[in-house]
Amino acid sequence: MSDRSFSVSPPVTRNTSSVPIWVRIWRSRVSYMMLLPFLIPFTIFVVMPLVQSAVVSLYDYSAVATDEPEFVGAENYAALLSLELKELPALFDEETNERMFQCGRRKLPQSEVAAYEAEEGELCTPAFARARDILSEGYTDWTVFNINATQYVIGARDTRFWTSISNTLVFVFFTVIGKLVLGLMVALVLRKQTITTYILRLIFFLPSVTASIAITVVWGWIFRGQPYGLINHLALQAGMVTEPIPFLNSAAWTMPILMIMAIWGGIGYNMILFLAGLQNINPELYEVAAIDGAGPWQTFSHITLPLLRPTTLYILITSIIGGFQVFEAVYILFASSEGMGGVLDSGLTVVPYLYDRGFRLFQMGYASAVAWILFAIIFVLSLINLRVGRANEAY
Repeated sequence: MSDRSFSVSPPVTRNTSSVPIWVRIWRSRVSYMMLLPFLIPFTIFVVMPLVQSAVVSLYDYSAVATDEPEFVGAENYAALLSLELKELPALFDEETNERMFQCGRRKLPQSEVAAYEAEEGELCTPAFARARDILSEGYTDWTVFNINATQYVIGARDTRFWTSISNTLVFVFFTVIGKLVLGLMVALVLRKQTITTYILRLIFFLPSVTASIAITVVWGWIFRGQPYGLINHLALQAGMVTEPIPFLNSAAWTMPILMIMAIWGGIGYNMILFLAGLQNINPELYEVAAIDGAGPWQTFSHITLPLLRPTTLYILITSIIGGFQVFEAVYILFASSEGMGGVLDSGLTVVPYLYDRGFRLFQMGYASAVAWILFAIIFVLSLINLRVGRANEAY
């Protein structure tokens, strides 16, 4: 038998960069045809409303048939985002040039402060000019703060928007941390595969699959300010209070109530995700760590926590997005005929403010601008989380 040598020619590669795009689309027409059942509804119900919302945000559009839309460009965004920082000048007596102090409802010169404090038992504070006399036209005072005995005021053209932003940031910060930490703790406790842990997992996960409106109504009954509210009923029966506590009508309780509801409802969902992440960790790593003499904290900090980074990053991003979109609890518990947000707008967050502007005041253009600012905030925060997560993963 004679030996034969064979040579294999390299595969022929086509240069697709020189092929016109319509030719490539035609060659892949079957694939694009199979995508149409998804692309058509997605374009109609997602892409087109997004584009329309972006266009409407550039108009003074009230959604009333008798009002014609007026193009205002970026005026809606300027009205929302405009801030002004001013220093409040100290007040002095016009005749004696003495420093003025705020004593109760009265303004007294410095020479009369000691007598007032001794007589009334109240401390006086330095008096400053009124914010409305300092701020530019169209701005109202949003917050006042002191730095080194100097008082400053931050004015805004839309103070309610900035109140909703600050409330939302506080809500997101505490609820994300609470759900993250408690969800991980519950997952670690219920990690073992037993009948008891299965039952407890089901109990913790039930709030995640229950209608949020039903849960909010129940929590509203728990915090009801009347004697039949659960907490007030138990407190009255135990003699802890003599009168019902107005939880839902108190600015100090509004944000804690929203946080408690959000954390309670999110622990179970995060627990399931962490349990899935824990099951993907190789048990041999724990065995090796135990042989090397590692304690529980060293095992957790050097094995469990680093290997849960992808799960933690996912939970962090989704929790932030969900926190910025909180709506049902504020709408059900803290809405009134005068607007959303409860007493002194203490529970006003971004989405309820958007709803208030769009569907109560019918300022659709303004509400669309709020929606796009909210999208930009969530988008930037998500990018930061992804960047930090990838940097930690690489490290």
